Amino acid sequence: MKKILTTLLFCFTIAISVYSQDQTEKFSLAGNLNYGTKVESIGIGLRAQYGFTEHLRGTAEYKYYVDRHNLSAWGVNADGHYVFGVSETVSLYPIAGVNYTRWTYDPGRSNGLGYKYSDNRLGLNIGFGGQVNVAENSFIQIEAKEALIKNYSQFVLSVGFMYQF
Repeated sequence: MKKILTTLLFCFTIAISVYSQDQTEKFSLAGNLNYGTKVESIGIGLRAQYGFTEHLRGTAEYKYYVDRHNLSAWGVNADGHYVFGVSETVSLYPIAGVNYTRWTYDPGRSNGLGYKYSDNRLGLNIGFGGQVNVAENSFIQIEAKEALIKNYSQFVLSVGFMYQF
């Protein structure tokens, strides 16, 4: 087992050095579509990314999930990505970060009760993502992450278009 892990680590290191895509001082904007399993709804999002080092970049993102079953939500995420290339056009990255979300339950929309309940929460994000080059400065991003939030944890799948400046 130790030999297998050592071999995999060696191959991983070679792959990173051969296909690394330098992120240093590169700024990107992205728009994305999301699906959250707790809110059971489609969402839209806007993201800004900045590369701090060759492999490390930070993101700030806003997501809004449309009302479904009288529940809507919005959130702000701050994540870190460690980007490594697996080929000249494909990069993968683990995701770790924090989130702030607001969940609103409004049964008055369907039954006329007239009260509304909102809950704000802090949480953590953990997941994995990838991007595929479509042109010189544009990419398609796909991410899957778990938003760990007290009473509102959800798995989020996201697909978006990113332009790098």
